[in-house]
Amino acid sequence: MEWKLEQLFENDEAAIENARVQLEEVKRIASEIERENAPERLAKLIRDFEEHMDEFAKSIQYAWMRYSIDTESAESQKVLGVIQQLASQVHEQDAIVEVKLAALDDSALEEVIKFDDNYEHLIRRIIERRKHLLSKDAEQVLALTSVSRRDGIAKIHSRLESSYTFELEVDGEKKVLTVEEIKALRRSTNSDLRKRAMRVFFERFKEDSIVMTEVYNLVVKDYDTESRLRRFPKPISMMNFANEVSDEVVDRLIAVTNEKTEILRKYYDWKSKMLGEKLTLADVYAPISNKKREFTFEEARDIILESYYAFDEKAGSVVEGFFKEERIDLYPRKGKVSGAYCIYSTTKLPPYVLTNFTNNMYDVMTLAHELGHGLHGMLSRKQTFFNHDTPLTLAELASVFGEFLVFDNLKRKLSKEEKMALIASKIEDIFATTFRQNMFTNFEIRAHELISKNGYAGWDELSGIYHEELERVFGNVVEIPEWYNHEWSSIPHIYETPFYVYAYNFAQCLVIALYQKYLEEGKAFVGKYLQLLESGGRHSPEELLEKVGIDVSKEGFWENAFEFVDGLVEELIGMGNEQ
Repeated sequence: MEWKLEQLFENDEAAIENARVQLEEVKRIASEIERENAPERLAKLIRDFEEHMDEFAKSIQYAWMRYSIDTESAESQKVLGVIQQLASQVHEQDAIVEVKLAALDDSALEEVIKFDDNYEHLIRRIIERRKHLLSKDAEQVLALTSVSRRDGIAKIHSRLESSYTFELEVDGEKKVLTVEEIKALRRSTNSDLRKRAMRVFFERFKEDSIVMTEVYNLVVKDYDTESRLRRFPKPISMMNFANEVSDEVVDRLIAVTNEKTEILRKYYDWKSKMLGEKLTLADVYAPISNKKREFTFEEARDIILESYYAFDEKAGSVVEGFFKEERIDLYPRKGKVSGAYCIYSTTKLPPYVLTNFTNNMYDVMTLAHELGHGLHGMLSRKQTFFNHDTPLTLAELASVFGEFLVFDNLKRKLSKEEKMALIASKIEDIFATTFRQNMFTNFEIRAHELISKNGYAGWDELSGIYHEELERVFGNVVEIPEWYNHEWSSIPHIYETPFYVYAYNFAQCLVIALYQKYLEEGKAFVGKYLQLLESGGRHSPEELLEKVGIDVSKEGFWENAFEFVDGLVEELIGMGNEQ
């Protein structure tokens, strides 16, 4: 189960040549759009422009996939570098088109919508963005320099991390482990091994503290400078705007999550008693049973497919296509990026999934998560390029929903002890996507404020902020080893996409509401849900969610999600008390 990149392009040269050809077409059409004012002709040109942007995105997808599975190869670095450079020129043309359309009056834009209503949401967003757009020249400069600004700088972090290997004694044998393999030891049944593994992991980042700190400061300064230039009230507002969600809704989500940490503390207090030891942060993912359940890839595949097919035949068939067509790169190896993701940069290619599968229960859920993204990406291909993708607030919707499908299916197949382990794992996963991501968001807000105020934040200052946020979440229920204060430097999203992480919390709470509707409505819900995924980003998140009866601004919405989580915790504690 490894990607076969020749399914995308015959070789690197073909991917680069495609990018160059499409760039020239994008330039030609952008030039025409600049000179055109007739709404009917503009609608036709936008459609042509979009088509070539979509074709160009095939090369982007290839370059990122090529790099992800072999970050240390000079060839993969070169391909990504060349195509990113070409992409900056494509972004320049996109900026020219946006500035041109934004300069038209509302009546002219309404006429464009009449000729092609496929672009209604796109044009309404351009109208909203007017107050944040800069001059044509300024937008071109930002687009052209994107490859050498924060996007390029953040690559230093990912390249460093993916090059790391760790020497560790495991079961009396000295092993050399990748990032994913050492992180998997957080779920070991051996308490001493968990702590040694995490200490070695985080101290490796400290060894590169100068680079990590400098890179992070540069990313923050670049992001915050752009945010100020675009006249956003605070740095996170720029991401909120891109996510089509108000500052007020995000602020409320952050506040409610901060208020509900007693749920997490109650769980870890119970877990400490179950394990008979004072937990440290290295132990928060420790299995509650010494009987470690492992899953072969075949078992994981069968469980996931059974879960999706039980939900809907079409959904099951789409997910099965990833296995049949080998669109999954499964196992960890040196040079491969850590973590997991699903990529669908274009409607011209199907989505592909990358994981670092190490055979534990968590990996089954991770694979289910990424295949949920894959389902979303496949269904939204019916939209055109500008409409097929969603804001981050909805991007995690199908992935988290897919996890719930597999979770409920797995529960029915396990013994009581295994079922308790699964529920514990699910609770910890929910904590990871709510309280943990919210902690990252709190850290980012404070780090950006400090760097903006002082012009720089040092390693110790950033680690100090992170320690305070750890204490805010865990209190004194879990011991915080000194080396865990460096964890912030290992979080890729805060480097690659500032303020991305709250989207996980947003999506987790949103999906809890959606899944409760599914449990209430049964098959009547399925059609509405699949239609939501098929809509991609053609409409605003508010409009899309309204069709399935969801309103995130409603009083008590976020609180209801945490009541559901608290119910899971109480269910598990009750099962434990019965033993």
